[in-house]
Amino acid sequence: FPRCRQSLTLYVPPVMRGSSQTLSISMVPSTRVREPRLSAKKPYFKDRRSAVISIAVVVFLLVLAVLGIDSNNVRRLGGYQRQASLSRETVETQISDRFRYAATLSSLLEDQRPLQKVVSAFETADTVERQSELYRELEEELAVLQKELYSDPSYNIYGPYFEKMYEIERQLVDSIAEYNLHADYFNKQIRAFPANLVAKRNNLVELPLYAVSSALKSRP
Repeated sequence: FPRCRQSLTLYVPPVMRGSSQTLSISMVPSTRVREPRLSAKKPYFKDRRSAVISIAVVVFLLVLAVLGIDSNNVRRLGGYQRQASLSRETVETQISDRFRYAATLSSLLEDQRPLQKVVSAFETADTVERQSELYRELEEELAVLQKELYSDPSYNIYGPYFEKMYEIERQLVDSIAEYNLHADYFNKQIRAFPANLVAKRNNLVELPLYAVSSALKSRP
């Protein structure tokens, strides 16, 4: 709006007889816009029904999100567990092959008791811990036996069995490392939130790791 100037004349009673005084005041109309009051805000919902419907939709979306996350965790943990199981099957196959060659070697010896004792115990070993323990015992027996037989004139008969077991053990180094990697990753996942809730509900437990020594170190 254009600013306009108005004059207002007020009459002031005379202070002294015979005198009068006039006061002129200039007034400029204010152009300041009033701010809306806080109480003038519109409500979030126009009525109770709208509020109930909106809250229900939000809750429904949250439930869908939780179910999606849970389903994804179940699928992920199942995949990690299958990978570890496949790797373990490879390890067990190679360890069994090594024990079979050891059993055949034991049948050629005059004193079969030390080696045969370990080989026989492996037939009932169904846990990673027990297999690892017997594998270490077998390696100790083979290391001592190979030193004793190396000077034997008939070593050429026994040598191929040691070579084959050494070849299998070189393969086991990679196979065991792969299994332990998958098992360790799975164990870390089921300890983390929120996958630990899925693991507890589905009775998932940590996978054991193989603890075996490296290839024969004392081969002559």
